[in-house]
Amino acid sequence: VESRDLRQSINAGSASALVVFAVDASASMRGPMRAAKGVALDLLRDAYQHRDEIAVVAFAGDDADVLVPPTDSVALAARHLKDLPTGDRTPLPAGLRAADDVLSRADPDTSVVVVVTDGQANATDTPTAATRTAASALAERGAHVVVVDAGDNARGLTSDIVDAADGERVPLDALSADRVEHAVGQARK
Repeated sequence: VESRDLRQSINAGSASALVVFAVDASASMRGPMRAAKGVALDLLRDAYQHRDEIAVVAFAGDDADVLVPPTDSVALAARHLKDLPTGDRTPLPAGLRAADDVLSRADPDTSVVVVVTDGQANATDTPTAATRTAASALAERGAHVVVVDAGDNARGLTSDIVDAADGERVPLDALSADRVEHAVGQARK
């Protein structure tokens, strides 16, 4: 047996990425929620091919919940997303902090946070300062932040998130799996 006879399995391909969807589930998001759910499911279908994972965080009322921890299971995410209720207030800073917590626990090679919101934070006394602080923490973690603006830019905090996280803004009607995959590609660079 010589060295040329030995074989070794080498996995080729890019490093995995984690896409965290932070979805505003407040009352003002009833209409946009359908589009956000559809894109999240499209991303899950592509996750297996790209070796990426997706997590879903929903925020409404007083806090945020991790509905789907990092996974590439379409069935698991679909089950949780279909039953996602909307209503109550918007704890935007809590949603950003929950996304940051998911990233800190998973410690992915590449991370993208897609924040789907109208930016109408109203669950804290100082929503602007708290939102900027939470968005800055995402930037410090190295996450590429995409803010899907589902509301009136003049009244919401979406521009504060974009500025503090050095992210990008996308209108709700431009949200697609291809757009998020492009953001993953940018984050890998």
